[in-house]
Amino acid sequence: MQSESAYAIGKVGAMVRTKITKKRVQNHFAYSFWKYMLWALVSIFGWNLIYSVTAYRPPADKKVDVYLVSYSMADGAEDQLAALAQPEFQDMEELNFMHIALTDENDYYANLQMSTYIGAQEGDVYLMPASRFRTYAQGGLFIPLEEALADGTIDPSGVDIDKARMTLVDDETGEVIGEGIFGIPAASLYGLMDLGIDNRELWIGVTAYSKNAPNAMKMIGWLINTYQADKPEWLVEQESAQPSVPLGEDALPSY
Repeated sequence: MQSESAYAIGKVGAMVRTKITKKRVQNHFAYSFWKYMLWALVSIFGWNLIYSVTAYRPPADKKVDVYLVSYSMADGAEDQLAALAQPEFQDMEELNFMHIALTDENDYYANLQMSTYIGAQEGDVYLMPASRFRTYAQGGLFIPLEEALADGTIDPSGVDIDKARMTLVDDETGEVIGEGIFGIPAASLYGLMDLGIDNRELWIGVTAYSKNAPNAMKMIGWLINTYQADKPEWLVEQESAQPSVPLGEDALPSY
C-alpha cells in the first residue's frame, strides 16, 4: 500500500515538473484546435439565440412594414425612405422598407419570397406590379380603401381613381365576390424614380391581416403626397423615341 502511494505521489510530482514549452503549446493547439472552434461557435450561437429571443420588438400597432416589389431600386433607398417618412410617423417606433427584387414577371425566387412573406402575414403595405396585385387582391389580400379616401387619409388628387376600382370574381363560379378600390395605382409617383424605383405598372395596397391598418393607409397617403410628380422629361423623350420602353433599370438613368 505504501509503495502504491509513493508511486502515485511520484507520478503527480513528475506531472507538476513537466515544463510548458513552446512546442508543447503548439502541439496542444494543433490537436485541440477544433475544440476551441466548436466552443467559440457554440458561444456565438448561444448569444445570438439569447439576443433574438430577448430583443425588444415593438408592438404591431407601433410599426409599419412596407414591401417594395419592383424591378429596380437604388442602393440605400430603403433607409432614405424610412428617414424621410419618420417625421410624419413620430408615434411609430419602427418604419421598415424592404425590397423584393424582380428580374421579370415570372421570377421564381421573387414570387417565392412574396408568397412566403404573405403566408407568414408579414407586411402592412405592399407596392407591386399590377398583374401580381390583381392576383393577390382576387385572393382577398388587400382591404378596401374607400374610407381612407373619403376621410382624407389618402389624398387621391392626381391619381386616376377610376382605374383603381376593381371587381373581384370567384375563379370557380364566375360570381362577383367584391367590388371596390383595393389599391392605388402608382403611375403618377414619378418621384420614386429618384430612388431607382420604376413606378410604372406598380400598385399600392394595405394587407387584410395588417394589425396597423390606420397607419398603413396613412403610409399610402404619405407615399402619394411625397412622390407624386410630373413625368420626367427624359422619360417623355425616351417614350417618344421608343414607345415600348422596358420596365426597370433599363428604362432609368444610371445611378
